[in-house]
Amino acid sequence: MNNSNYKNIDESQNMIVLGILSFYLLVAVFIIYLFVLHRISQPAAIISLIVFTLIYIPRFLILKKLKNKDNIKILDTSIKINNTEINFSDIENYRVEEKKPVVVFFMYSKMVIFQEAIFYLKLPDGQISFMAIGSEKISLLKEFFNELLKNNGEYV
Repeated sequence: MNNSNYKNIDESQNMIVLGILSFYLLVAVFIIYLFVLHRISQPAAIISLIVFTLIYIPRFLILKKLKNKDNIKILDTSIKINNTEINFSDIENYRVEEKKPVVVFFMYSKMVIFQEAIFYLKLPDGQISFMAIGSEKISLLKEFFNELLKNNGEYV
């Protein structure tokens, strides 16, 4: 039976952090375990750990982005980005730079992915940018800004 309501993508930030750290620790402990059993030499174990760490650096950068993400809140008449309040009437236009989703790992036939987008808001006195993380949040923000600008900046 095909259930179309079954969600096969998960973007929970806790799952992303847990998956990245647990996989890294699993492989690192396995390399150390092989060294303790004298299956590989000390230089081979150290080189293996260094190579695996270098390969895994992009995943650690995902953790850094999750830690330093922007705080976005939509209020009644404004949007608050990192405690900077912007009135809806000040927003003239916006642009989105979406990045490709990154598959972090698979678990129980679910993909745990990480997606980010940078929003650029054109204001009368310049431009402000912020980063949104999560495909659902990105699509909701795009829909919100489209609806806001469709009403000529008048939030109803």
